[in-house]
Amino acid sequence: MSHHATPSAEQRQPAETAPLWRRAAALFYDLLFVIALVILATFLALAVTRGEPVPPDGPGQWLYRAWLMAWIAGYFVFFWCRFGQTPGMKVWRLLLLRQPGPCAGPAFLRFLFGVLSLCLAGLPFLLAITDAKRQTWVDRRLDMRVVRLLPTRR
Repeated sequence: MSHHATPSAEQRQPAETAPLWRRAAALFYDLLFVIALVILATFLALAVTRGEPVPPDGPGQWLYRAWLMAWIAGYFVFFWCRFGQTPGMKVWRLLLLRQPGPCAGPAFLRFLFGVLSLCLAGLPFLLAITDAKRQTWVDRRLDMRVVRLLPTRR
């Protein structure tokens, strides 16, 4: 597996499969960025509606929800494909390894699985505990792995 951004020292240092608690901590950290993105996306939506709130039901609400999900998906897909890690993953020294080839499609599927996992109270994510390589079902299917970067020895 490889990561497809500009090679850095981080990518050459030793790594081990990331424990689930570190992945959850990184996701919590990323939640702060996602909240900021949702605020920005809402501000832009209000500019389109000339400051009027989106009606609580009807097609406008579904369009607004899809708009927000597109921003959130874009955040994860962009960082996974461009850098192999989100800002939260970087803080927790995690890196997403994947096979060479197109990234956006598999990263988007990984995002959708994450949303599904959250909707199911994290159960699909927690089932990675039973996997020998600590991979989620979708990471096995997409041939991806989240690793913890170990400190380099000097």
